[in-house]
Amino acid sequence: MFIKITSGQPVGDPIFEHQFYSLYSNVSFTRPIASEDVVSRGYAFYQESSSPELGRYEAAEPSAPVQVSDDLWEQGWSVRQMTDEEILDVDLKQADLIRSLRNGLLNESDWTQFNDSPLSETDKNSWAVFRTSLRDVPEQSGFPWEIVWPELPV
Repeated sequence: MFIKITSGQPVGDPIFEHQFYSLYSNVSFTRPIASEDVVSRGYAFYQESSSPELGRYEAAEPSAPVQVSDDLWEQGWSVRQMTDEEILDVDLKQADLIRSLRNGLLNESDWTQFNDSPLSETDKNSWAVFRTSLRDVPEQSGFPWEIVWPELPV
């Protein structure tokens, strides 16, 4: 990709290679295109970059391109703290995920509590304690981010 450079600053949106060639359809460029061919026409190479590592309550948003070298610019990022509404949304989604995992474990262990379960009463009671602990997961002080999962009965 390429980006237009005016007065040493990127202007407008990046364009793809085929768009650049279309702008100069009467020119025969080497492949891969040489840096001097791009720069002499007022452009620079442009590359997208990965979103930065974020903390739990941070959000990244694309910002102005950043110059990497004389002929290369890349996507810039700004990191901001989430709003209270966004934090609530993130926490609710995490709580839903944990409850879903917990519910899956409860569903997979339903058979242990049926009257016709092949388990001994002792084993059945161990599974009942396990299942009660699973139901109590949302009551843990670190919920929904710090979960102490009960151990499966042996």
